[in-house]
Amino acid sequence: MNNYCNNSWKTIVAMLKSDISKGLSENDCIQRKKAFGNNKVFVPYGNGKLGFIKEFIHLHIFISILISCYLIYSREIVMAIISVGLLLAGILIKVLHGKNKQDNIKFLQRLNNTTTTVLRDGLEIIVKSEQVLKGDIVIFSKGSLIPADIRIIRAIDIKVDEKNVTGENFLKDKFESKMDRDNYLVEEMKNILFRGSIIKEGEGSGIVVETGNSTQLGKMLAMLMYANNNKHTLGKKLEGKLGIMIFIISAFSIGMFLVTKGYGQAYYSLKLSLFATQSIPIVSIAFLYGYILKKDMRKQGIDLINFSTLDLISQIQVLFIDKIGAITKEEMIVNKIFVNNNIFEAKNINFNKEINIIRLIEIIVLCNNAIYSPEKGTGKGDLIEVAYLKFGDEKLAHKTMLESRYRRVFEIPMDSDKGVLTTLNKGKRGCRANVKGRLDAVLSRCTYIMIDGLEKEITLEDIDKIKSIDFKFSLEGLITQGVAYRSFSYNPTKSENIESNLVFVGIVALENPLSENIEEEIEEIKSRGIIPIIFTDDNKITATSIGKKTRVALRDNKVITGVEVDALSSEELIETVSRTRIFSRANPETKAKIIGLFTKDNYPVAACGETLGDLSVMSLCRLGIGKGNASEIIKKAADVFIQRNYLRGFLSLFHISERFNRGVRKIETLMGVLLFAEIIIINAISIISKGNIINVIPLIIINAILAVPLFIVLLKFPGIAGKNNLVIRSLMFIVLSLSGLYDINMENEVVLVLILGGMMMIYTIANSKISIRNSSLLIIIIGVLLWIGSIGILGYLNNESFSIDVIIKIGIGLIIYLIIELIMKKWQK
Repeated sequence: MNNYCNNSWKTIVAMLKSDISKGLSENDCIQRKKAFGNNKVFVPYGNGKLGFIKEFIHLHIFISILISCYLIYSREIVMAIISVGLLLAGILIKVLHGKNKQDNIKFLQRLNNTTTTVLRDGLEIIVKSEQVLKGDIVIFSKGSLIPADIRIIRAIDIKVDEKNVTGENFLKDKFESKMDRDNYLVEEMKNILFRGSIIKEGEGSGIVVETGNSTQLGKMLAMLMYANNNKHTLGKKLEGKLGIMIFIISAFSIGMFLVTKGYGQAYYSLKLSLFATQSIPIVSIAFLYGYILKKDMRKQGIDLINFSTLDLISQIQVLFIDKIGAITKEEMIVNKIFVNNNIFEAKNINFNKEINIIRLIEIIVLCNNAIYSPEKGTGKGDLIEVAYLKFGDEKLAHKTMLESRYRRVFEIPMDSDKGVLTTLNKGKRGCRANVKGRLDAVLSRCTYIMIDGLEKEITLEDIDKIKSIDFKFSLEGLITQGVAYRSFSYNPTKSENIESNLVFVGIVALENPLSENIEEEIEEIKSRGIIPIIFTDDNKITATSIGKKTRVALRDNKVITGVEVDALSSEELIETVSRTRIFSRANPETKAKIIGLFTKDNYPVAACGETLGDLSVMSLCRLGIGKGNASEIIKKAADVFIQRNYLRGFLSLFHISERFNRGVRKIETLMGVLLFAEIIIINAISIISKGNIINVIPLIIINAILAVPLFIVLLKFPGIAGKNNLVIRSLMFIVLSLSGLYDINMENEVVLVLILGGMMMIYTIANSKISIRNSSLLIIIIGVLLWIGSIGILGYLNNESFSIDVIIKIGIGLIIYLIIELIMKKWQK
């Protein structure tokens, strides 16, 4: 891309064999489409149809298909219908989930379907963006969405919004002249328009230099796809565990059949046992829980995009975080100002006190694109600009009031090169260019300084003092900006260099307050074996101060600037980056370089992103965190999105993950205990009752109905971690069930539902955190009602009833099991 910047547009047109006045011919279009392809951004999600099919190649699905086929072959219609129904329901849920992931990426097709104006055979025609070809002459105006990477040929007052590409939140001026340096960062290429950027002002034309996935945006979208691949690990792990469990239990069922083959109804017992393994709708329960969990997390401002985050979070060893929104609040406060060779505390400043203060406040309020509502106390826009408007309102220098006196004529946007923002405002006595920005950038443009209301030539002594004050503010951890102006007795134009020969007014020092409990949060991150590394836009001195306050970087050599990183050799880079804990003023490319070093050494890294400029960073990470006002593409690339205070949100993910893993272990225990017990009970009844056997109804009630609310409670509100005690619990389930059945009637299905359902309830209550403050109690009540209702309906249909002695005996058995569960719980503690 630098080659297109460093040559004149005429050279580029000749290089691409195009024609400025006619554009491409029909024959040219055919040849170029063959040579370079069209302009379609092709970004398939995952591995296409093959990848989609692989989603269903799991052991538990294979076993389910075999069992369903066996039940159909055996003409067990009810069992077959339920088994096939649950299998298809699980597959359908997975299909819909996969479709949602596909739909999440379809919005990118909008990039292909927008239209643009091109020059073909000397005529201006409108074509779809995907039909734009390399070498096309494109004509654009205000509101145009740039369809490809374009070298500008003609530029008339162009201002471009490149946030989607570079991540920068301000409009950029573009021109057609060639640039002289050998290497430019993407955000520095002022004669290139990138695909996905929007023309906000002006018009012009240019020649297409890159199309499709070769564009800067196309490369970023490829990174998006890479970011989404190989991260969905949790589902595979859980389905692998489920497959092994179903295989073992199915094998156990077959083993029981071989042992009892000569007794009772062994074949029917086998069918019933195999059906039991299929009757728990575990896939449906998992997706229902996922829906509930995501809904709960959204209430906390966290959007769980990739469920595998709950697995990935435990692997993280390095966390890259942006200062604002994590280390500090998303808020700026004017703390001090330096004018007239004096430092003033913001709270002691009076707008009408002296001319220098009046001038400084006027400039920071007028040279401002933010919006602030005094009634709500909130603003929208750049945090520093919002702070200026709030400060102005407190000093009765309201923006609307000042703009009524000094009407804005035009604005010269800030960019990463010049580092200043300028507005030209017209008052009764003429025009004034109001300038604010990086202190070094402002100071380099100043030839005068305002002292006691008078403009004097600035001296080296003045400059040294200004820099020393700036250094002092930076040591205090304050963020500084320089303020200057230039007066005109006439109306200057944009083509004039109005940002030169400025009059220096002063420095504004802003405080970016630390987040509450930040030191404790940093310590918790470290205690988990994670290294926190900060990216900040502050200068190195301010960054060092922040590092010491938060105990992230206690020594000066642990802080380095992005410029210093770019200047290091490969050997120096590895050594320096490994010890650095704060990177100051690092652009997205430098961030990606830094993170790439860690991932190359196989460090599991987590990092955050908010703009498309962060896509390269997100694609490199084991765990990508979207934050703030992240674009839709970033949200798709992220594993989790955290609206505010994402450091606290990041820490909460550990607690959610730990709770989830405890819940999974408890479900594994209950599911294993229940299925083993059911298989033994089924076969025992067949043998002891001389051929009589229970039917399928109790299994449906216990496994397909009662299991759903109880499993959800265990997942959502698990108790403390502990040993599974699978053997003890299985024996309790078997002994209590068989003893209850033996006392009444071995075919009494109501007793089986009563005892097994009751033991499931007891296990769930004993191994969960039930509270009236959350929905756990409500779900348990629903489970109890389903249990009692099922017993009542089943008893009524079978015309079965129990004596008081039997009820007491069953009750005593359940109480004994409850005591054993409580003892095991106490033992675990």
